[in-house]
Amino acid sequence: MLSANVLVVYKESTYSRYGSFANLVKGFKKNRFWDVLRKSHERHLGTLQTVEKVLKQKGFKVTTLLRSRVKNLENIDRKFKLIISVGGDGTFLDCSHHLWKTPILGVNSDPQQSVARLSGSNGANFSKVLDGYLSGRVKPALIWRLDFFINGKKNPIPVLNDLLISTLSPAGTSRYILKVGNRSEEQMSSGVWVSSAAGSTAAVLSAGGKSFQATAKQFQFVAREVYHRKFGRRLFLKNVLKKSQTLEIISYMRQGRIFVDGSNLIEPFKVGDRLKIQISPYPLKVIGVKD
Repeated sequence: MLSANVLVVYKESTYSRYGSFANLVKGFKKNRFWDVLRKSHERHLGTLQTVEKVLKQKGFKVTTLLRSRVKNLENIDRKFKLIISVGGDGTFLDCSHHLWKTPILGVNSDPQQSVARLSGSNGANFSKVLDGYLSGRVKPALIWRLDFFINGKKNPIPVLNDLLISTLSPAGTSRYILKVGNRSEEQMSSGVWVSSAAGSTAAVLSAGGKSFQATAKQFQFVAREVYHRKFGRRLFLKNVLKKSQTLEIISYMRQGRIFVDGSNLIEPFKVGDRLKIQISPYPLKVIGVKD
């Protein structure tokens, strides 16, 4: 493994992103929030520098890349033996969409501010966790992702956390049919969350779902704010699905959307479109994850 190519992917801090825009910064410099952003930025940079230093000391060939540029890389699995994500859940997610075989080690760059469920280390213990992996004492955990198909065509993005199926506007009504096996139900609601085990502590939990261990080989859906008066009492509001099951959703929406792992990746979901969701046969290999 030593002398191997390692890719370090890092986030751009909020302070760094807006620090050069005077019209945005002006209102912050006089309050406590701006100081919070600045200190978080400093902790993030310190962690990134620690990660790069440790890797180079151990003899790795290091490539450092901003998270927004990962999508421009090709053949990541062939080029790199290890991926290091420095940031929080968002940075980790961006990396995961391009990995099939290469293990990833998440480094929470600011534990005081950052949410990072699948990050197995931070700046203080990064070297120790990395040594555990290199020696074979720490084995990568298999985190099961979701595959989804629109009208029979597989989308290339493996879903790490969740999908939100809804209409374009958050104030609009989502209309669709839910189908699992022989059971189906037409609904009107604010949309449907579909979550992997890894994403079960995020939005789907707030919507009334269940929390699972990140390594569980199952997924779930939860319909949000279902309207009952149109069709009578709706009963198929949430369910946990096993690895052999699939969830189907048929769109009755002119401006339906499928939001993939957040708000940046969006697929259209118009009237008559059929969405199928199932557990992917290609889990993400995550180093040091604790649940």
